[in-house]
Amino acid sequence: MTFMPVLNDDPFERYFYRRAELANKMADQGFEVDAYTLATASLDALAEIWLHDFPDVKQDLQRELGGGIPSSIRLARLLKKFVPNDSDVKKVAVVCFAEDWKRYRPQDTHMADQLLSKRLSNDPDPFLRAYESPKSYLDISRDKLAQECPELTTRPELLALAEEYEYGALLYSFYRCPLVHLATGSRRTHGFAREEEIMYYHGKERIAIGFGLNLVTRWLRNVVSGYVQFCQQSGIVPAKNIDAGTNQEERLAKRWNKLT
Repeated sequence: MTFMPVLNDDPFERYFYRRAELANKMADQGFEVDAYTLATASLDALAEIWLHDFPDVKQDLQRELGGGIPSSIRLARLLKKFVPNDSDVKKVAVVCFAEDWKRYRPQDTHMADQLLSKRLSNDPDPFLRAYESPKSYLDISRDKLAQECPELTTRPELLALAEEYEYGALLYSFYRCPLVHLATGSRRTHGFAREEEIMYYHGKERIAIGFGLNLVTRWLRNVVSGYVQFCQQSGIVPAKNIDAGTNQEERLAKRWNKLT
C-alpha cells in the first residue's frame, strides 16, 4: 500500500506538520538541540499512538518479539510501515553495527571487518585515512546485509539485532532518548549532517552518525500523512480517547494499593 504525504484538513495531521515546521524554524534560529528533541519525540509519539490505535498490531509485535516491544524497534517499524517507498528507512547503519559487532563479540572480528573494509578509507596516507568519513552511501537493508555477509543468515538472533541499527531505531536510541532525558546528544552522533544528509564522522573513540534535521522532519510529515490516510481507510479516528497520563495513574494506583 502506498501512502501519499498530502496535507488535508485533518487536525491531527496539521498538529504534527506544525511540529515539523517549528523544529525547522528552531534549527534556523540556532536551537538545534531543541529542534531535534521536538522532531524525534514527535516521531516517537506517533509510534506510541499507532500501537494504541491498532492493538492488534501491538499484539502481533509482542508475539513476534517475545514480549515487550523495544521503543527503538517500534520507531523503526513505524517508518517502514508508513513511508515504505523511502529506501533510507530500511537501511542499517552498517558501520555502527559492525563496530559494535567487533566490540562485543571480538571472536567475530573477521566477519565485522569484512563489512567495514569496503566502507572505511584505504588511503595509504594514515592522516588522510583517519579523517576520511566512512561511506554512508554503502548502508543497505538487512536483506542485502545478509547477502553481503551470508554468515548472518545462519544466526537469526544476530540478524534480528541488526534492526536496532536501522536508521529509525538509531534515531530513538541516539537522538530521542539522550535529548529527552538528558537534554544533550549521544557521543555516537555528531552535528555535521546538513539538510537531509546521513553521514558518518570519526569520533574520539568510535565512529559517530548524524542525520540532517530536514530528513527527520520530512519523515515526520510523511509518516503522519501516511498514518492519517491509513486510519481513514480503516475507519479509525487517530488518537481518539487517548489519556496521556494513564501509565502514571496506574503507577499511582499501585502505590496506593500497597498501603496497609
